[in-house]
Amino acid sequence: MTSVIIRQIEAHDLTEIAKWEREISKISFGEEAITDLSFHLHKLEKAMIRERSGMLVLDIDGCAAGWMWMGFRVNSVTQETYMQFRSFYISEPFRGTAGVDKLFEAGISFAKQKGVQRIVGHVHVHNLPMRTLYKKYGFMPTHLTMEYSECGIAGEKEHD
Repeated sequence: MTSVIIRQIEAHDLTEIAKWEREISKISFGEEAITDLSFHLHKLEKAMIRERSGMLVLDIDGCAAGWMWMGFRVNSVTQETYMQFRSFYISEPFRGTAGVDKLFEAGISFAKQKGVQRIVGHVHVHNLPMRTLYKKYGFMPTHLTMEYSECGIAGEKEHD
């Protein structure tokens, strides 16, 4: 019988999760992604000190199969507290399984236990699986970032 549990991150998970963070970076930032594994390892080691309680691992039969990283935030203007879903990743063999929902629901439960009224998750416009998961759980789009990357080239024609 398969054992599926949600647990907090442990030091022995860091190398695998750093690889997942690198993949998330590629999905989110394309050519501008930070792909240096040591960068992601260092980031996770620092985060474990501050945010370990919000760093959950989907463990299937004793192996890390996915992970979720959440951070408690305070709006600097309104002082409202909220939870930010920073990372969510499921290893390819486990995508589309009940483990996906179990991990995501654990994140929502964690946020509710912390007493926040709102959860914020950022997702790249082309990341349809994550957008679909957010929608499944009632998340609504609230902001859209528009980007223009062709400025600064001398002699370029202007756009209407």
